[in-house]
Amino acid sequence: MTFAREVISRNGLQRLGTIIEDGDDLGEVLALSLRAFLELMEHGVVSWETLSIPFVRKVVCYVNMNLMDASVPPLALGLLESVTLSSPALGQLVKSEVPLDRLLVHLQVMNQQLQTKAMALLTALLQGASPVERKNIIHSAAPMGDEMAHHLYVLQALTLGLLEPRMRTPLDPYSQEQREQLQVLRQAAFEVEGESSGTGLSADRRRSLCAREFRKLGFSNSNPAQDLERVPPGLLALDNMLYFSRNAPSAYSRFVLENSSREDKHECPFARGSIQLTVLLCELLHVGEPCSETAQDFSPMFFGQDQSFHELFCVGIQLLNKTWKEMRATQEDFDKVMQVVREQLARTLALKPTSLELFRTKVNALTYGEVLRLRQTERLHQEGTLAPPILELREKLKPELMGLIRQQRLLRLCEGTLFRKISSRRRQDKLWFCCLSPNHKLLQYGDTEEGASPPTLESLPEQLPVADMRALLTGKDCPHVREKGSGKQNKDLYELAFSISYDRGEEEAYLNFIAPSKREFYLWTDGLSALLGSPMSSEQTRLDLEQLLTMETKLRLLELENVPIPEQPPPVPPPPTNFNFCYDCSIAEP
Repeated sequence: MTFAREVISRNGLQRLGTIIEDGDDLGEVLALSLRAFLELMEHGVVSWETLSIPFVRKVVCYVNMNLMDASVPPLALGLLESVTLSSPALGQLVKSEVPLDRLLVHLQVMNQQLQTKAMALLTALLQGASPVERKNIIHSAAPMGDEMAHHLYVLQALTLGLLEPRMRTPLDPYSQEQREQLQVLRQAAFEVEGESSGTGLSADRRRSLCAREFRKLGFSNSNPAQDLERVPPGLLALDNMLYFSRNAPSAYSRFVLENSSREDKHECPFARGSIQLTVLLCELLHVGEPCSETAQDFSPMFFGQDQSFHELFCVGIQLLNKTWKEMRATQEDFDKVMQVVREQLARTLALKPTSLELFRTKVNALTYGEVLRLRQTERLHQEGTLAPPILELREKLKPELMGLIRQQRLLRLCEGTLFRKISSRRRQDKLWFCCLSPNHKLLQYGDTEEGASPPTLESLPEQLPVADMRALLTGKDCPHVREKGSGKQNKDLYELAFSISYDRGEEEAYLNFIAPSKREFYLWTDGLSALLGSPMSSEQTRLDLEQLLTMETKLRLLELENVPIPEQPPPVPPPPTNFNFCYDCSIAEP
């Protein structure tokens, strides 16, 4: 610094600037002058704003010229990068004077220093550009081949890498700022309901109200800090939720209020979904991962606007709500819904949409039904490409595995399930329990109380011999939902309703069921179909069979010759010295 101040005080910087601006020597003297000028400026004694327009234009000429001395262009590029980052006015001059094509030429030269400096200047130009300008730059660069694609991948990775500190930082429950951000999130959703109704309440009553509203917001704990202690996503999930609430307030309020007011177990939890969606996006976009030396997988839409990650989250969280409703999901289906959302986002990102609007259009068109259709098509294609011996093996395994699935379904019926009855006023008023006898000859059932332990077989008063069962009815064919109309609540009943028709003397009677979940619906209809000698055709059976076929085929193809297989399972290791890493979900929140 002392030497730099002395050189600058003796007009050394001006003399170097004159050498550069005159350009009498385009070789070593110019290179040394550029290096000395850049190093002196980096001390911060003189502002970059003081540079003249003719000087900057002359340096631009050295970037645009084909010079014999290869050391000059990297130095000129480095100087222009500093100018662009330090002076908005001169940065606009650099942007207008340096053609993109020239930077792309430098990126394709087999000179690592030149490539690095050209990429740095391109990054600086993109950072100072508007979303439209960035989009135009990237679209112009897109046809430039694999080398440019890799540089854009690196640029995207570096930009997303700026999110890593927030992703790795858990919420601090003692931070006043972060606690206020959580309150802002709550108030944005329940401002009218919560704030007005909380007027005049005691401190304890207000805390209880806030805890209940955080639950409605979709946090698993009444203290949301516990949900956001997980890393990843850490504070990045909170950033995303706040961004969504501030930049799409109508969509945010609609999402939260629509789901928090539901009482049919089909509510989509906003906070829990936001946390998991943030993790999902970080995985899909490789946030925090080191850059690959050869990857070319960049998304053009990330260069078309500011806050691209948060904007992508806004699209994703609304997609989650839409897919949740399409799947008629409940809380126990959360992981399954997230798998579908992951597939929707991954498939759409693979199409490389050029703008966020195009991404939104394409991902919303990829409905749950379309995902199932694509999965089926790919599965059939995969089976079609299997070798004939593999197909033959799978066909031989199917009867055995279907028998295994049948056995599991009947065991589930023997365990029994608690069902609900729906009165004519569409109100839940009674519960009843039904199970299959161990010899598979009787269905035994009877009313029970909510919260009571499952009744024993001897205590169930009613019996239906399996031999008297005629047919299995589902959906709208069931007599107990056939005349309920076509309302939204009745649609839920149709999807979970099934009935058994049986002989009662000379009359036909029905035993009617409303399954507590879609999975129970599949298990019971499969089990009853097996008792009736009908094929088990549910979606769950298809998934279970495919999973078992894949696993069994891989096991059969293992080369196990001379590999000793123990007859006894390995011993269970001793428990850890403490369980501090484990959270007891059964502890009730205060």
